[in-house]
Formats: sequence, C-alpha cells, structure tokens
Amino acid sequence: MHATPGNMTLRAIVPGEEAALARLFQLYCYDNASWSGEALLADGRYDVCDAGLASYVHAAGHTASWIEVDGELAGFFLTEPGMAGELPVQEFSDFFILKKYRRRGVALEVVRRVLLDSAQTWLVATFRDDAAACAFWQQAFARLPFASVEAYDDPALPQFQLTLLKPAA
Repeated sequence: MHATPGNMTLRAIVPGEEAALARLFQLYCYDNASWSGEALLADGRYDVCDAGLASYVHAAGHTASWIEVDGELAGFFLTEPGMAGELPVQEFSDFFILKKYRRRGVALEVVRRVLLDSAQTWLVATFRDDAAACAFWQQAFARLPFASVEAYDDPALPQFQLTLLKPAA
C-alpha cells in the first residue's frame, strides 16, 4: 500500500485561474495522446475549447479543483452534473495527476476525499483504451469502502467504461 501524501490540499479553481487550467489540460491531453492518438493542431495545442473548460469554474453544479501537494500544483479534477438513465449523478469527469506525483497515493486520496465525502451517486467514465486509468479505477473500487460499485451501460457511449458509485452511508 502506498503512503498517503503528507500535505495534500484540494482547492477550488477560482475565476482568474482559467488560463492555468487550460495549460494544465494541455498536459492532460499530451499524457492521453499515447492511447487516444490525438494529434496536435497547427498552433501546437491539442483541440480543447478553453471557454468550455472555463465553464467548470463558473457553471452551477460544475467544479474544477486543484490538487496541491506540499504547496505545489500536482493536478486537477473536474466534476459535472449528469444523468445515468433517470438517475441524477455527479460525474467525476476529468482527473489528472502530474507524473511527479503518481504512485504516491495522491490519486487514491483524492478519490477518497471527494467521492467518499459526499452522499450523492457518482458516475466515473473511463475511456476503455486508457489501460492505466482503467487499472487505477479498478484498484480504487476494490480498496475504498463504497456502499456499491456497479457497471453502467450506455449504448451511446461505447468508448467508455461507466461505473456508478454510492459512498458508504
């Protein structure tokens, strides 16, 4: 078992920090390019709508949070309201940890703090082709005390492995 990171803080990304989120999101895209095959645009960036990304900072029900370890930026996560059929859920939509902080328990601790510290049902959507993310989530589902972990199938989203999570009561 990995040691829990000593001094980890989760902090809301506030208005004025959208450009920093857009820059870090480019690293997230770079990290995923090995399995996604996404190519750079002519301007040297991945195809990300910065205004859409900024909506996580401003839109009701959406969250954008920094992950900091020992006062240094270590990653981010985004959440948004959604539906799983007729069931309202909060989707843990994008999650990125810089390589420097991987394999140190940071990601698992984020999941523990965010998903287990709420009463709502969560939807985790992982690209099926992202073997590392799929392996991480399977390990997290096994190690954390969720009340239930169930696969969810949406024929309109075949590229995703979808999982509904209910925190322990």
